[in-house]
Amino acid sequence: MSTKIIVVGEHTPETIKRFRDFPDTCVLFTPRLKDISPEDCGDTQILVGGVSKTLVENMPKLKFVQLFSAGADRYSWLPERIVLANAYGAYGDAIAEHLLTATLMAMKRMPEYVGMQDRQEWDLLQDIVRFEGSRILSVGMGAIGSSYLKKAHALGAVCYGVRRTAHDKPDYVEELTEPGDIDRLLPLMDVVALSLPGTAEVDGMFDERRLRLMKETAILLNVGRGNAVVTEDLIRVMKEGRLRAACLDVMDPEPLPKGHPLWTTPRVYITPHVSGGYQAGMNYTRVIDTAIRNLTLVLNGRPPIHEVDRKLGY
Repeated sequence: MSTKIIVVGEHTPETIKRFRDFPDTCVLFTPRLKDISPEDCGDTQILVGGVSKTLVENMPKLKFVQLFSAGADRYSWLPERIVLANAYGAYGDAIAEHLLTATLMAMKRMPEYVGMQDRQEWDLLQDIVRFEGSRILSVGMGAIGSSYLKKAHALGAVCYGVRRTAHDKPDYVEELTEPGDIDRLLPLMDVVALSLPGTAEVDGMFDERRLRLMKETAILLNVGRGNAVVTEDLIRVMKEGRLRAACLDVMDPEPLPKGHPLWTTPRVYITPHVSGGYQAGMNYTRVIDTAIRNLTLVLNGRPPIHEVDRKLGY
């Protein structure tokens, strides 16, 4: 009997062909999870693109879920009988480029120059800083944080990293340490970049106390999950004139509702969770490559790459 696979989302003809080239499989495509029919739920063994509790309750044969996302913290409820894999690694370079863009934008005060252009004003802003020689801390040293620091080091920054367990320090990092050292490092850093999963362990990690430990001229970047930063504390600190900038691709709440004070907080620059969006095309091929590779392994009775630890959430 063939293995039944459901792939969620809108896909290119080339991608559809790649999935359908698997031997001894029946591959169905559906734009959204809610479009999956009850008839198809009954004998589906593999789901690619995500899953919901309702679907799992109606998929007794489901044994493997492959995510298109790197984040997997929302799936801690998934029964242990179902293997879960994410797209870890597919997003690292693209999100690192976003981090570099935000860093340079803030250092060179580009948003303010754009505002001057809108007003047709000609002026010279002071306090422009150099990237070269700056001290950059990445809190989170997975694919994203590691790629960002590697690129930052190549441009002359002095790089520091924090990870859950510090080991195997790469050459482009001056110091690799554990979360207990964050408070020691924060007052020294010009840039602090967060690429953390949305787990309970990091919830509220950057509260008012930690934000005040940072240099008044430092830049805060967040591309992990919004719960790592206490929104109300950030607003308070920014309104006092502390921090050069806070560049947020993720925030709490999300999506950020109209009228929320974060939209108009001084020197807060918001992008709508797009730094790694594979649907924008920038990571699409790499994400699909990851899914195809893992399906090949699972269909041949082998464990997938980057199986998610349900307790850790990644």
